[in-house]
Amino acid sequence: MTRWILLALLAVTLACPSARADQAQIALILDASGSMWGQIEGENKIVIARRVLKDLVKTVPADTHVGLVAYGHRKKSACDDIEIVVPFGSTDRNAILRKIDGINPKGMTPITATLTKVFTELREREAATTVILVSDGLETCGGDPCQAVRDAKAAGIEFVMHVVGFDLGDEDAAQLECAARAGGGLYLTANSAAELGKALEQAIEIIPETPTGRLSVTTMAEGELIDTTVAVIDAASGEVVTALRTYENEKTNPIVIPLPDGKYDISVEAVRIAGRPTQKFTGIEIAADKPVEKIVDFSTGTFRVKVTRNGALSDALVEFYAAGTSTSVVNSRTYRDATSNPRDKRITAGSYDIEAKALEIANHPVKRWERVALGGGEVLELEHEFVSGTLTIGAKRGAELIDVTVAVAAATTGTSVAVGRTYTRAESNPRSFVLSPGRYKVTLKPVKLDIPPRTLEVEVAGAAKVEKVVDFAAEN
Repeated sequence: MTRWILLALLAVTLACPSARADQAQIALILDASGSMWGQIEGENKIVIARRVLKDLVKTVPADTHVGLVAYGHRKKSACDDIEIVVPFGSTDRNAILRKIDGINPKGMTPITATLTKVFTELREREAATTVILVSDGLETCGGDPCQAVRDAKAAGIEFVMHVVGFDLGDEDAAQLECAARAGGGLYLTANSAAELGKALEQAIEIIPETPTGRLSVTTMAEGELIDTTVAVIDAASGEVVTALRTYENEKTNPIVIPLPDGKYDISVEAVRIAGRPTQKFTGIEIAADKPVEKIVDFSTGTFRVKVTRNGALSDALVEFYAAGTSTSVVNSRTYRDATSNPRDKRITAGSYDIEAKALEIANHPVKRWERVALGGGEVLELEHEFVSGTLTIGAKRGAELIDVTVAVAAATTGTSVAVGRTYTRAESNPRSFVLSPGRYKVTLKPVKLDIPPRTLEVEVAGAAKVEKVVDFAAEN
């Protein structure tokens, strides 16, 4: 039973002497490896594949020649189980639909051998070809699909190959993306039946001629290649043209993308860096025979954040946001220990908004730094001193300590700042609150006693201690 699965579709456009120059011919290659019985949203992948491919065949013009190749459908553990089920050039739609319905997953996933067999057929036909490979897994028979494509190109076989990654998740699909690039095509992704259908339609609609414009994107950090996703967006429409992945592999990084002339935006997201930082570039102009190269550097710098309160190290939550957004990239905490305060946070170079929230002060005041630029390899120090005072509230009735709830609110706005309870024990009555300097309204409400609540206003100054004991036996 194979671990990986492949569903492949080859869309072949032929211009040979025996056919009209505009006569399209399509060859479908359908994987039938055992794990195609896996599910997406409760439906078997093979069922999705059959339905989507049948819908595709039904929409192809009646005069388009269509063939069908399958593998893994006859034996459980055979890397040579590859069959041309319907010969290339067929126009019998019903026969193809029946064959698709009759294919059941059993065996291995010989991607390379399948491509080699198809390329052999194309060489014999001497036809210009568009190849679209849809895969939800990797080669399991020891081959190298990328090298097979390169060899076919070197042999003079005329084709363009696009690859659709079907439900690949976080798998390292470098070999498949490499195959697409070696074939001068695009790598597309699909994670559902709808996305698979859309990807196949998009691939078939792509003109056979490879666009001559090229966008090359290299992604690095600390001088090494890194794994990123690269989304190419049409600047005029805002639609995603393609989304590719570089991986940490010289075969796929730099990523080289053929594009028609025009303006594009690109969004590059680091897959394996905390917070998945993103860098964006707008208005990139692509023109024929004028390749554009971008090196996207995710090298890191270090923020060193020190937080104190009334002169002593203080515990704070430090949040880092992409500058000008509410998108949190990463967070950290200083605590009150010299081993963590100052807190060093290594983060991708860029511009950030940073907030330090005091955790030891009841109303959690925040210090904010905006649009702080951090360079690669830089250590940037930030420091903030919070000021607080202490409010101590006790409750008694005569000589007896009594249990009350204590609600502290900002005097001007009425916003709740802190709540607590005194109980009747000396260790909790009076009850202490650490507060930012300011004026507060304090409400004490007895628990299980039929006594009216008491309210008072207090002023808390920086680094000062205010003590109040309310005697409910005394009159207001």
